[in-house]
Amino acid sequence: MNTEQVLKQAENLLGTWNKETSHPDPTRLDAVVDTNDLHASVQAVHEAGWGYLTAITGSDLGLVDGRMEILYHFCSGPAVLTLRVRQSRDVQVVVPSIADVIPPASFFERELQEMLGIHVEGLNNSDRLFISDDWPEGVYPMRADFTLEQAAPVSVSHAAPLPEEGVVSGNTFVVPIGPQHPALKEPGHFEFTVDGEIVTAARMRLGYAHRGIEKAAEKRNWNQNLYLFERVCGICSHTHAMAYSMGVEKLAQVEVPLRAQAIRELVAGLERVHSHLLWLGVAAHEAGFDTLFMYSWRDRETVMNLLEQITGNRVNYSANVLGGVKCEIGPEQSRSVKEGLTYLEGRIRHYLDVVTTDVMFLNRTRGIGTISFDEAVRFGLLGPTARASGLVRDVRVEAPYGAYLRYPVSAVTETNGDLEARFVVRLKELLVSCFTMRTIVDNLPEGPLSVRVPRKIPVGETISRMEAPRGELFYYIRSSGGETPARIHVRTPSLCNWVSVLEKAVGRQLADVPMLIAGMDPCFSCNDRMVTVSRSGGSQTWSWEQLRQHGIEYYKR
Repeated sequence: MNTEQVLKQAENLLGTWNKETSHPDPTRLDAVVDTNDLHASVQAVHEAGWGYLTAITGSDLGLVDGRMEILYHFCSGPAVLTLRVRQSRDVQVVVPSIADVIPPASFFERELQEMLGIHVEGLNNSDRLFISDDWPEGVYPMRADFTLEQAAPVSVSHAAPLPEEGVVSGNTFVVPIGPQHPALKEPGHFEFTVDGEIVTAARMRLGYAHRGIEKAAEKRNWNQNLYLFERVCGICSHTHAMAYSMGVEKLAQVEVPLRAQAIRELVAGLERVHSHLLWLGVAAHEAGFDTLFMYSWRDRETVMNLLEQITGNRVNYSANVLGGVKCEIGPEQSRSVKEGLTYLEGRIRHYLDVVTTDVMFLNRTRGIGTISFDEAVRFGLLGPTARASGLVRDVRVEAPYGAYLRYPVSAVTETNGDLEARFVVRLKELLVSCFTMRTIVDNLPEGPLSVRVPRKIPVGETISRMEAPRGELFYYIRSSGGETPARIHVRTPSLCNWVSVLEKAVGRQLADVPMLIAGMDPCFSCNDRMVTVSRSGGSQTWSWEQLRQHGIEYYKR
């Protein structure tokens, strides 16, 4: 079916629907749903197999019309269905949990409770996921009337401390991992209950790198936010900047020049190679294969040097501007890119052979953490983790954007669904990316690098989706017609893939857990988007502007 037919099918599922919001997306359908009908509507969409739940966005419209708004976004190819629930913010906002229908919704719902104070009825886990333990009760940072003074830290009390030395009974223990641990390259906290060596339960806590980027964006203009969102993650900084730029350009109804679109895709391809080679080294290290770790990180320098030659930077590339790009691809850069790709293709083929033939490595990957196709659908998996189970979730293929319409890529899938398949998928898709990048360099269209974007973005909202190295990246952007956004919500792919790790850890040996975590290529920085600064007199949460005035640009607690 084409997109129009897919949207018509969604409309038939929901019966009468009311489109009230102004947005420039012809492939998007809005359905305003009564709170009492929400669960039934979600169930109808789910049982009909209409797409997958990609994000839940909460917004406080209090400064506009005194209401709270919760948006449930479903995607099917390029088509997006949004179920919109509205309630008065003057009373406790309550929505039913849909996690019994769609398990990954639980993480989205916990974020709603913590950030906006929306009570999710029936949610089986109300523990804090993002906000720190010393954050005061009843204070919600994404509320429109939130002030910095409300966030004064409180003394921490643990209502249910772990048993002494982690012993539960007999051979059953609770083993904490993180937030600082040799097996974790970024801060996250896990608690695994083990019976002997077998994991029987798993819990997770995020938020150790939370920087309040979504809230900070509401106080910055559209151009300043480009550099703010680029710093959500150092490994996929271009992806975040590109997703944000595409959304703002869509709201402004600006057409980016073809040459700029092609350069954006080229940099995104190089970033994918960088990300996957970095991941290969980290995952190999978790398996004890440090030789592979050293070699893959050595070859990663090749792609980082190419990115530096093109953009001037090795990490936060700053290739994007609103309306295009600010870096050119000349003859020298073209030659360097093709030489680098030739070298990398040979190395990638070598690594593909290693991860599929090395007996010791296969003992840590083959048949470990297997996720079937049906489980991948139920868990709502994204990116290479989903594609390793035969589930095609790739925005570049399902809903091509930008230059992907002119330089398409093919989705790489495997069917085994185990850790080995996840290695194979990522390495094979690097070969696809190398071929596409070579095609772009050889067929780069002529034209300008950028067009002008107005300082004030028209009233409306939009959804911007693109394929990050770890899967679909989702941006919800709303403008009230001024120089600053009214609301920006970011859903990163790692948040969708965590459910599978916690599920698959149960029943496995504790020694497999680091590989299970590494296998999904998690990004804690992407998950966490509050800054705590310690000084004499205790801890205080400062705004980004206060930090900037004190010369502190980034600080992770």
